[in-house]
Amino acid sequence: MSRSSFPRDAAAFPTDAAGLITARAARAVGEQRSLLRAHRSGAVVRLRRGIYVDSGRQVDQQALDRYRDEALAVGRQRRRPVFAGMTAAVLHGLPVVGVPAEVVLLAPGPSGRRRNGVVELTRRGVEEIVQEDGHQITSIPETVIEVARTATMLDALIIADAALRRPRFGPGEPRCTSGELLEAFHRRLPFPRSLRVAAVLDRATADADSPLESLSRLRMEELGFPPPVLQLPVRRPGRAAASYLDFAWPEYGVWGEADGARKYRTLDTVRPQQLLEEKRREDELRAVTGWRCARWSWRDAWDRRPLRDILLRAGLPPR
Repeated sequence: MSRSSFPRDAAAFPTDAAGLITARAARAVGEQRSLLRAHRSGAVVRLRRGIYVDSGRQVDQQALDRYRDEALAVGRQRRRPVFAGMTAAVLHGLPVVGVPAEVVLLAPGPSGRRRNGVVELTRRGVEEIVQEDGHQITSIPETVIEVARTATMLDALIIADAALRRPRFGPGEPRCTSGELLEAFHRRLPFPRSLRVAAVLDRATADADSPLESLSRLRMEELGFPPPVLQLPVRRPGRAAASYLDFAWPEYGVWGEADGARKYRTLDTVRPQQLLEEKRREDELRAVTGWRCARWSWRDAWDRRPLRDILLRAGLPPR
């Protein structure tokens, strides 16, 4: 066997800025046959026809990263692709629950279609398109509107809250404003499922610090609990900065902490000093307010009933 007939390591092939290997680039440097052999040997994985990635890279990736590679591979097969919907949300770095089942693009023409795991949305001619890491992608307001139109209320609310979030500590600006969301909404009208979008926009807030807080708020509404005050500032004795309560019901003497001490778990190991500080914080807040504290995790909110029981035990009455 000649030396050139050995399968090449994936690192021998040219990659693009996203780390993808294209058959066209391999052919341009005389490595097309080597690329096919590397695929047969398992050194590279084919994402789409003519698009490959180092198999070792996939071993280290999370499912959402693999989805991102899949989306970019779909884009490599098209001229001037524009990513939209849930795919645009992933590429913008907005949080999603689970992994999207399909790659979403704007159709190149006026007609949309769904084929081979790719959805092409009908263009309306009013879409706002931006550049993100060299890719054409719908703007964040446009992306939120499309997700709210097609995804579940939970998926859409988590993404909308994250887009509106105001950093309270340190510099930073929200990814978009409620005014920009409303502008994108009205620019589309009339359109199918606009009432679903309006329902998401009515509930979206800049005061949710995490997807768990978005999930919790939606579950409270579903379970019939009164709406909470979000991020209520409370001064603790001897502290220069205020502490913010995730959820508060002053009229019932209850406040809620989403995630609680679990936010300090790393690889199932509790950091004792941080756990102690959180306990001290809770004791001081209870002393200042005289309120009862309810704590819950993602699983509690996801399963609904545990969250309901926790809030009931804290003394919060359902409507």
